[in-house]
Amino acid sequence: MLMEDLYRGKISPYSTITVKNTSARDRLDKAQEELLAALPEEKRSLIDASQNAYMELVMDEGEAAFAEGVRFGIRLMMEILYTGGGTGKCEK
Repeated sequence: MLMEDLYRGKISPYSTITVKNTSARDRLDKAQEELLAALPEEKRSLIDASQNAYMELVMDEGEAAFAEGVRFGIRLMMEILYTGGGTGKCEK
């Protein structure tokens, strides 16, 4: 069952996401290379610290967005079931 697989970690919705905007990834990589080259060696660790904090934030926001999406989907399904699937008939 889907719920059991999700609970047991057999499926991971996050792992099915693919990045569609590869040009943004390429631009980011290029900008990072240029920034690192422009900085003195002793300041380059600031870039790593900034990127690590940013990625932590992105992961937290992704988790919150996923959870909200699941909650919304459940509320939507409940509303459809409660209202008779859009027929206007209430099925309590």
